[in-house]
Amino acid sequence: MGFERNFDEKMDVMDLIINVLKDHESKLDELVSRLESLPPHQEGSEEDSEPEYEPQRPVVGPPRQAGPVVTAILKRWTDFRSKCASSRLVAFDTEESVFEVSALAGGVVYVYREEVPSMGITYREDGEGARVEGIDISKPGLMPAALREKLDCGLEFTRRDLETNIDNGRTLHKIVFEIDPVVARSWIAYQLGVDDSDVVQGKLQK
Repeated sequence: MGFERNFDEKMDVMDLIINVLKDHESKLDELVSRLESLPPHQEGSEEDSEPEYEPQRPVVGPPRQAGPVVTAILKRWTDFRSKCASSRLVAFDTEESVFEVSALAGGVVYVYREEVPSMGITYREDGEGARVEGIDISKPGLMPAALREKLDCGLEFTRRDLETNIDNGRTLHKIVFEIDPVVARSWIAYQLGVDDSDVVQGKLQK
């Protein structure tokens, strides 16, 4: 009896194992049939292909405006006018009797300078007339500009006359030539072909 019972128990275990294996086999068959029903794999599909990366190019913006690289001092107004025609930035000023115009053009600051003369006449009354005793001028070369009352570039002066009694009936008549900023701005704008708003009182520096 013991033998038979042991044998029956072993058979039951074997049956259980076989049933489990069959169940697994059935599930495997189902999985295989599902896999076979899927469409064939295509080479280079978007899912399997490696993402392509393009090297990032540096962002290049507009070139920066380079500052002036040199300052050129011109002696002739005609040269200055031809170089700086239509310049978008022009400055002028009068300092220590020197009239100066500067303009930025093509990365160069062009400068034109010209001295403003001053003149004094010493005279003595002589009866109904007067006798000139001396004429003093700031520089001999500025006499033509003083007589025509304008600079070599063509800009006209404004004039102030002052008289001072010296001694022994002598009188000093001093002529002061000045640059009117309003007149100078309009004249420069006309000469260079720019708007009055593009001409400022001051200086440009490198």
